[in-house]
Amino acid sequence: MGLIISLLAIGIMGAFFVFTVMRKMRHRCALSEFLPVSFLAGSAIAAYQLFWYYLAGVKYTLWTVSMAPFVFAASAVYFLAFRRNTVKGAFLPLKPFKGMILLEKLLLAGMVLQTAWIVFLVLPLPVHSHDAVANYALKARIFYFNGGIPAGFFSWPEAAVAHPDYPLFLPLLMTWIYEFIGFNDLWINVIMPVIYAAFLLLFYGLIKNFFSRTYSMLVVFLLATLPQLADYATLIHADLVLAVFVTCAFIYFMLYVRTMDRAHLALSSVLFGFSLWVKNEAVVFVSAFVLALSVFTLRQSGKSRGKAGSTAGILTALGLIAVIAAPWFAVKAAAGAVNSDINLAELTAARIWRNVKDIPILLDLFQQQVFGPKKWNIFWILVAGCAVWKRKYLWKGEIFYATLFLLVSSIGYFAGYMCTTGNNLFFYVNTTISRFMLHFSGISMFFLASLVYEDVSKDLGVRWKAAPGCSVQKLVRPK
Repeated sequence: MGLIISLLAIGIMGAFFVFTVMRKMRHRCALSEFLPVSFLAGSAIAAYQLFWYYLAGVKYTLWTVSMAPFVFAASAVYFLAFRRNTVKGAFLPLKPFKGMILLEKLLLAGMVLQTAWIVFLVLPLPVHSHDAVANYALKARIFYFNGGIPAGFFSWPEAAVAHPDYPLFLPLLMTWIYEFIGFNDLWINVIMPVIYAAFLLLFYGLIKNFFSRTYSMLVVFLLATLPQLADYATLIHADLVLAVFVTCAFIYFMLYVRTMDRAHLALSSVLFGFSLWVKNEAVVFVSAFVLALSVFTLRQSGKSRGKAGSTAGILTALGLIAVIAAPWFAVKAAAGAVNSDINLAELTAARIWRNVKDIPILLDLFQQQVFGPKKWNIFWILVAGCAVWKRKYLWKGEIFYATLFLLVSSIGYFAGYMCTTGNNLFFYVNTTISRFMLHFSGISMFFLASLVYEDVSKDLGVRWKAAPGCSVQKLVRPK
C-alpha cells in the first residue's frame, strides 16, 4: 500500500505542475500524454524536493516528504471542486479504444504482456547488479538511514562511495519512496517497470501528433521490445531514465518546431533540465538541444515570421534549464567533486593521443553492438540503412533538426571517449557503449519512423488511421 501511495503522490505533484504549465500557456493535450509526463515530472520534483531539504538542513521523514504532495493534492482538489470547467477544457476527448483494428489490439496486448513480464522479473529479486548497488542503491540506503545526505558526502573518496559526482536523481527518488514503504530492496525495484511503462505511454502520446494511430502503436511496440531497453527496465540504473527524459524532451522540441506552441518548448526545456539530475552525459544532449533550438530560431528569423523569429524561446529554454540544474552544479562545484572517468586535471595531449590511437577498438566494439541482435534485434541496422536510403531528406524540412541533434550528440559522446583519463579506452568502451547507445534508442526510433513513414504507408497500401485529435502531416518531404 505504501508503494501505491508513493506512486500516486508522485503523480499528483507532477500532474499539478504540468497542468499549471498547460493552463498558463493555454495548451491542450490528451490524457495519454498528460498522465505519463506528469509521472516523470513528479519523479523529478520528488528528487528535487529532497535535494532542497539537504540544502536547507531539513531531515528526511515521512512527514517532511509528504508536505509537497499534500500541498499539490490540496491545490488539485480546489481546481476539481471550484474550477472544474477549466480542468475539463484542458484535455482533448479521450477515445483510446474507439475503432481499434485487430493489428492495434495485438500490438497493445504485446506491450501489456511485455510490461507484465518485466514486473514479474523484478519482484522476486532485491537490487543486485554491481552498478545498481554501488551507484544508486547504496547511496539511497545512506540517505534513508541518515535522514538526509550526510555532511561532506560529495567530497567522500571513491573507497567510501562510488562516484560521488554522479547526479542524484535515482538515489533521491528511491529515498523518497523508502519514506513511504520503509527500507525494502524488493519493492523498490518496481519503480523501473513503472518508468518503462510511463515512457512507452508518453512516447505514444507524443508521436501520434506526427503519425497515424496504427503506425504510432507499431513504432512504440518496436521500441518496447528492444531487448536492451526491456533489460534495463529490470535494473535500478539511471541509463534507462536518461533515455526516457532526453527522448521525450527531444520530441517535445520537435513538436515546438512544428506548432510553435510555447508549452511544448517549456516541457522540452524542463525535461532536458531534469535530465542533468539523472546522468552527467545529459550535458551532451542539452548542448545539442540548445544548438538545434538556436538554429531553428535563426532560420525562422530569416523567414521574418514575427514572434517565431524572436529570441524569447531560447531565453525561456536556457532560463528553465539553468533554474533546474543550477543547485546541483553549484553544490558539486563547491564540494570539488571530481569525475574519476574524465578528470580534467589529468587530461594531457599524450593521454588524448593514446585514446585516439585506440579508436579502432572503439569502432570494433561499436559495430559489434550494431550487428548484435541479442541486444538490439536489427534496430541499428535499420536506422543506418534508412539514413543512407533517405540521405536526400536528412537535411530538409523538420527532419533537419533530428539529424542535427543526433549528429551533435554523437560527436559529443565520441569526444567524451577521447577525453577519458581513469583507465584505458577499451575498458570504458567495453563497459559503457551498450548503455550509451540506449540513451540514443528512443530518439533514433523516432528518427527512423519519421524517415520511412510515408513509404511504409504507400508501399503497403495501408490506409493508416489518424489518432483522435491529431492531424497527420508530412514530416520528411518538403513541398
